[in-house]
Amino acid sequence: MSSLRNNGLHIKHLSIEYKGGSSVLGDVSLTLPEHAIYTVIGPSGSGKSSLMRAIAGLLPAYRGEILFNGQSVHRKETLIGLVPQNYGLLPWKTVQSNIQMAMKIAHPLQQQREQEEQIRQWLTSLGISELKSRFPLSLSGGQQQRVAIARAFAILPTILLLDEPFSALDAMTREALQKIFLDNWLAHPATTLFVTHDVDEAISLGQKIIVMPSNQKDALEIVDNHTVFQMKHQDKRDSNEFFEQTKRIRKVMQEKW
Repeated sequence: MSSLRNNGLHIKHLSIEYKGGSSVLGDVSLTLPEHAIYTVIGPSGSGKSSLMRAIAGLLPAYRGEILFNGQSVHRKETLIGLVPQNYGLLPWKTVQSNIQMAMKIAHPLQQQREQEEQIRQWLTSLGISELKSRFPLSLSGGQQQRVAIARAFAILPTILLLDEPFSALDAMTREALQKIFLDNWLAHPATTLFVTHDVDEAISLGQKIIVMPSNQKDALEIVDNHTVFQMKHQDKRDSNEFFEQTKRIRKVMQEKW
């Protein structure tokens, strides 16, 4: 059994290079406690997506260590749910089949009837139950994003990675989905990294906010956000604490970007 100090996701001196030798992520070290949710913001090219893909096991050629509870994050016992920028949906399968296939891989012994009921619940919670028989290419970008989020939650992952999951949504829909997302995360608190380009979203959803630097030689900055995070979701944006945190994050962005 891992000691308490090893609990969570530990990234140690992670760096990633393309085959030609160009660096896409500098020397990154990060600790994300088990069942915590951290948001990640950074300029284009700072390595946000590469970081997520390395954790998910999609970029095996990296340097450094990625551990979960003291062991390699890529052990089969560590179930990782990923919502990539391109949604990752199979175009030849319906919405329900996309989610069900992921559930069968993650939980092969689970009964089909139970899986179908859980899929129904997730699609309903995300407001897309009427889309279950549709194919991804017939959906809008925002609808595809919701399906990808439902699929990631439905497998009940150990680690949840989301790469700008609400970017295709209008402002009102985005705020509504943020609350639904947070409610679902509170009910099933996976260890979560949530990449966003939106400062308000980062403050609304993260217990801490990771600011990636534009210069890979600079260290990333982690800003504590527990005061805002613990508020009722509907009260956050109108609070003085939210306003002050916005100024604090933008100051860090100016220094790091």
